[in-house]
Amino acid sequence: MRLSLATPTQREEIYRLRHEIYALELGQHAPHTDERLTDALDSHNVYLVATDAYEALQGFVSLTPPTAERYSLDKYFDRAVLPFPVDNQLWEVRLLTVLPQKRGGSLAMLLMLAALRHVEAAGGTRIAGIGRDALKPFYEAAGLCFHGLKAHSGAVTYELMSATLAELNARAETIQPLLTRLLRGCDWALPYAAWPASAPAPAPAPCYHGGAFFEAIGADFTCLERRQDVINADVLDAWFDPAPEALAALREHLPWLLKTSPPTQCEGLFAAISAARGVPETNLVVGAGSSDLIFRAFTHWLTPHSQVLLPDPAYGEYAHVLAHVVGCTVERLPLSRENHWQLDSDLLAQKVASGRYDLCILIHPSNPTGTLTPRAELVRIAQAAHPKTRLWIDEAYVDYVGGEHSLEPLVGAHSGLYVCKSLSKVYALSGARAAYLAGPEAEIAVLRLRTPPWAVSLPAQVAGVHALAATDYYTKCWAQTHTLRAVLAAQLRQALSGCAVEESVANWLLLYLPASGPRAAQLCAAAAARGLFLRDLAPTTTRFGTHAVRIAVKDAATNQRIVAQLTEIFLKTA
Repeated sequence: MRLSLATPTQREEIYRLRHEIYALELGQHAPHTDERLTDALDSHNVYLVATDAYEALQGFVSLTPPTAERYSLDKYFDRAVLPFPVDNQLWEVRLLTVLPQKRGGSLAMLLMLAALRHVEAAGGTRIAGIGRDALKPFYEAAGLCFHGLKAHSGAVTYELMSATLAELNARAETIQPLLTRLLRGCDWALPYAAWPASAPAPAPAPCYHGGAFFEAIGADFTCLERRQDVINADVLDAWFDPAPEALAALREHLPWLLKTSPPTQCEGLFAAISAARGVPETNLVVGAGSSDLIFRAFTHWLTPHSQVLLPDPAYGEYAHVLAHVVGCTVERLPLSRENHWQLDSDLLAQKVASGRYDLCILIHPSNPTGTLTPRAELVRIAQAAHPKTRLWIDEAYVDYVGGEHSLEPLVGAHSGLYVCKSLSKVYALSGARAAYLAGPEAEIAVLRLRTPPWAVSLPAQVAGVHALAATDYYTKCWAQTHTLRAVLAAQLRQALSGCAVEESVANWLLLYLPASGPRAAQLCAAAAARGLFLRDLAPTTTRFGTHAVRIAVKDAATNQRIVAQLTEIFLKTA
């Protein structure tokens, strides 16, 4: 479920739903011939909406600000009898509405939380409204107090209720575990945090990633031989082994590598990265994977008041850190399948030039869409960026399409350009956890000060140094990946009638299931029961809907097993 501010199109849908529910279902108003219900306050009101994976409206709530000068409460009560002040910090919450199929669940509570955060962000200190008698337990559970003053609207009886934001936040604290659980399944796309600084934040839930295959192997690592029966196509780990030189060094010296402290500042790894990439060591900082660098940099650069521009879809760790760890405002730049998931470079250049954003994040090539933006367009965007806007380019998979596409060589020439490179995927070192960030020397020096000693393990440093030197080996592996991907795509198209297959430019492809067939979640569950783990794309974005699956490319024999398993599943569900 996605929570966001209503668009003009969604407002029209809201007016039709208001007629359907409040006129036809509840009998609060007489039916209108145009089947549309609105009022004078709608020119002032803010609407927050909940939409499903198909962007269909599932619920909404309306907020009347104090600048409206009147509230719907004024129709029912004289202000003199109201047991709270009517001032420029009072907001009215009204028309909390959930479609019948979603009632009795969590959606109403999420909409109330969204309303609370909107009023808080706007500087309000009190919420008031009228609630139906039948829903009093729900409103009281949310922290609202009833005052015994009743009002009638058509066939419906309401009662006046209110609470200060301090009271509502205190109530939110007591039900934090519930709200945290609800937020895990929610795409919070509102321009303020679900847990701002004024409310004690719960520990954020981990970001949704792949890796469910370890459920079959066992996270206690006692039966690692089970890996032979599992296909881990839900993560984008390389199908090939690390370079022979890296494996030889690890095998020969493994006992010593495990018991010995690594170089404190990863000096050898810095030198190897600089030599391989042509970037001065003073422009580099290393970390235990790209997520380490994301957490370290973003929590240093950003505050809850920051504004960040992020494509949608995008690698899930970014939205997680921005929304649930930093708590800043994230503006989504929607991409669409109809436009082949391509960035609108002109629009993006305008946005980063505006000075509105503290950070803009781009994934190059994009994960999970698998598209590549031409390097020249990214350079133009970097040149257009306002001095206050940092541009973060995630190049975890760029080597699959060629190092000439990388923006690393430009980090010294653009003061706000940062390029994040993981050694995990393209060098087959996901288990080692090693990555680096290239950027302006002065800013990188500050991040180095925030880097703990021994940030990368000794086995990972040794493997990384040898891998970076094995250019010929990896170049062949990357080229073979394209062949394996094309063959897998062709086999799936032939075997799975009614499905669409889109190849990425890296080591995965996207499988779109027919609308009349199983949802991605159902397919992934059926496949997991057979030891085949795939990635359902619905939990991290609504842009793919509920019928899109990402499949990592494996070796030829494993790819044939993937096709065979999916063919059997589709035959059983046909």
